[in-house]
Amino acid sequence: MTRSSRGYLAGFLVGVSSFVAAGEPSHGFAYFGNLKYPKEMVHFDYANPDAPKGGTARLALVSTFNNLNPYVDKGILSAYMDPRIGSAIYEPLMLASEDELASYYGLLVESVEVADDYSWVTYTLRDDAYWHDGEPVTVDDVVWTFDKIKTEASISWRSVYRDIVALHRVGPRSFKFVIGEEAEKTPQLIIATAGFTPLPKHHWEKRPFDETTLEPPLANGPYRIAQVEAGHKIVFERVPDYWGRDLNVSVGHYNFDRIEVLYFFDENVMLQALRAGVFDYYRDQNESTWATAYDFDAHREGLFLTETYTMGTSYGMHYSLVFNTRREVFKDIRVREAMTLAYNFEWANRVFWHYGMDRNNSYFMRSGMQAKGLPSEAELELLEPFRDQVPERVFTHPVDLPKNEPFGRNRETLKAADALLVEAGWVVKDFVRVHEETGEPFTFELAVSSGAHERMLTPFVDNLERLGIRAVLRRMENNLMVNRLRSYDYDATMRKLYTFRIPRPARIRGQFTSRYADRPNMTNYAGIANPVVDHLVEAVVAATTEDDMNTAGRALDRRRGRQV
Repeated sequence: MTRSSRGYLAGFLVGVSSFVAAGEPSHGFAYFGNLKYPKEMVHFDYANPDAPKGGTARLALVSTFNNLNPYVDKGILSAYMDPRIGSAIYEPLMLASEDELASYYGLLVESVEVADDYSWVTYTLRDDAYWHDGEPVTVDDVVWTFDKIKTEASISWRSVYRDIVALHRVGPRSFKFVIGEEAEKTPQLIIATAGFTPLPKHHWEKRPFDETTLEPPLANGPYRIAQVEAGHKIVFERVPDYWGRDLNVSVGHYNFDRIEVLYFFDENVMLQALRAGVFDYYRDQNESTWATAYDFDAHREGLFLTETYTMGTSYGMHYSLVFNTRREVFKDIRVREAMTLAYNFEWANRVFWHYGMDRNNSYFMRSGMQAKGLPSEAELELLEPFRDQVPERVFTHPVDLPKNEPFGRNRETLKAADALLVEAGWVVKDFVRVHEETGEPFTFELAVSSGAHERMLTPFVDNLERLGIRAVLRRMENNLMVNRLRSYDYDATMRKLYTFRIPRPARIRGQFTSRYADRPNMTNYAGIANPVVDHLVEAVVAATTEDDMNTAGRALDRRRGRQV
């Protein structure tokens, strides 16, 4: 399943084609093709240069925090502090455009130069970038930060830059990232460097880099930390003389004078605080509370506003029930399809999510790689050499799943599931589904670690029982779940399968290819080991245009095994 709508904060609103040739300095970098915005752009199209500035935005989270250092794997980091997902106080080298697939424009840097073979990338810092104490951002800061991340940061940070083997100073304001000889040279590596966020050497060299802290760090972004109450509240205040306030990539952004983030341990308490006006905005991601928790007088009178929007960033499968094909019972695709048919999504969407979800039917939901309808000529050209290895219906039928009625039983799809099971050799004897040759009963375990997943799958288990299948829903402590995932010790489990708009080579190979089907500690949870899938994954990775990537992705999407 994947969410179709979320709450949205509009107040954070933080052409001409321009060709970028490799090896030439440019104001930006595009993963595919040309940049939308020229160097002389005034502002991004989606930003409002006339947005009023001032006021306070009070936000809420159901969580806690005890750390302000994003580079350690200890403690719980505060919101708006991690540069990898967007920091209010730190600036990266380049900023991603929100209305392009994957294009980045200079923020801390004025230019970027990329090698033709992606073996290196050189940046030149702006000469007017400053830390909040007035000291300039220098190449020394960049080099020092890179060395610290490579040697002392958490393993998740070091893995981001594992293929970057060196960073060299090449001029008073210029520096070069060098990609390792063994690394696969793709634009993904350039994007990794674009998000690099330097730290002030003169501040951090006097402090432990690998320890948690609640001391507000020195930074260089549009906001600074004004107040910290551990576990309860953090306040960011806009920096009036922020060095980058007039940059074209900044115009229309950073409009609030103060951003206050309040933390709550309990969602119900938080919702009551919202009603009482304790804070201004909450991004509700729970379809049930979105549909039921805001029916109160002040909302009906217009004092509280609710708004939804369709997520524009694709990520893949938000929730997916993955069948472990290493288990003999799930090796037959007809069995896996029968399992999918037994899940009554439309009923669950009405009862659990108040019609707030869309059903997963793709590894690439809402991206250009999502397969829809019949295959295009370009997709058929990719698939044709494997016709004898691919089910015929891939060429002749759309990929949509049958839809159930949201009320009552999914009788018709259960009948279709029964027919598939019988065809696969699983018949019913004395109300029990057994293999017609061995007499072995059809039983398996559904391993989950979340109460929400347990609730979500209980009706599915009931439907399987009507088919004569005994499915045991087992909820376990998270650490045990992690260990079982590492060794693929499960029959079926609930997983998030994120692929994003441009899949990272290591991620998509790790999720879908034969090479990683049996290696422990990987993410090929379904145990996919298929040469056609391997070939199509490589076609996605090797694509040099967005159209080629989308075509290969859609062909791969059609070849998938059915997922709930």
